[in-house]
Amino acid sequence: MKLNNCIAVFSRLNGCLFKGYLCNLQQSAFIVLKRHFTDWHTVGALCLERKPIITQPLIPLEQKYLQYLQKLEVEKSYLSDNEKRHIEDLKVTDKLKKGDVEDMDVVSKQTAQDFEDTWLEEFNKYKPNSRQTEADKTNDRHSLQRRLDSSLVLVIKQKLGNDYRWILPQAVHQNGETLRQTVEGVLHNICVDPVKVQFMGNAPVGYYKYKYPKAARANGICGAKVFFFKAQLLEKNPKSLNIKLSDTVSDAVWLTHSELNEVLQSGYGKTVQSFLFPDTFDIDVSHSLADSSLEDNEILLKTSVSN
Repeated sequence: MKLNNCIAVFSRLNGCLFKGYLCNLQQSAFIVLKRHFTDWHTVGALCLERKPIITQPLIPLEQKYLQYLQKLEVEKSYLSDNEKRHIEDLKVTDKLKKGDVEDMDVVSKQTAQDFEDTWLEEFNKYKPNSRQTEADKTNDRHSLQRRLDSSLVLVIKQKLGNDYRWILPQAVHQNGETLRQTVEGVLHNICVDPVKVQFMGNAPVGYYKYKYPKAARANGICGAKVFFFKAQLLEKNPKSLNIKLSDTVSDAVWLTHSELNEVLQSGYGKTVQSFLFPDTFDIDVSHSLADSSLEDNEILLKTSVSN
């Protein structure tokens, strides 16, 4: 009887141990599979900007403030030397009409109006360049000679899986290098010729995570965690950059901040826009300036412009 009880207890204990062993095997396999299919690439992306070359057109608020300053300048400034000379010329002309002028050398000298005519003739010879370039007329997005009054960002069409997507230039981080070194390598890899840039610090300015297409997950990598670094182009009056195209990079364009929304995917584009500094700010004070003079709104104008 005791022997039978011992055999039964041993069988139950052995079964529990076997079940526990199977359970541990299942948990270990689940952890390994989970770890295998949740690995991510650490990626460094380059946000390369060409800053504006010319100023932006004046917004309505700036135009009103400029008119106010010009009016204030006329009212409160002292007379220039040419204006004083013009007053003296009027006095000489008046005396000449009355026959009170004895010194004819005074009459024969060059007047202030003669100087003004000469300056005006010289001014009319000057023809400023157009704000619109040939690249603007043809909408050549590959050229850096477009939208001179706006910032441009380099965007490439890179192969991700089986599809090509518009993204910022990027590369997978390698062991032994910093993220900034990874991004510097991106610049050297996509540009055929050396280019002068200024990186804005050693820390990333933005972060975005996305999953690879299923066709690209065969190696167990689920997706990419992208860290963005900003850099500014230092080339003087560059026309274009010689971008190296390959099987993985099919195109490269320079886009304004607003044009980025046309090609970048929604979530990715929002992340990029979050660390881009806008070229202009919309300030609406028309309701305050509509029915009043510029003098009455001097404080409002100065406050709005300074902000």
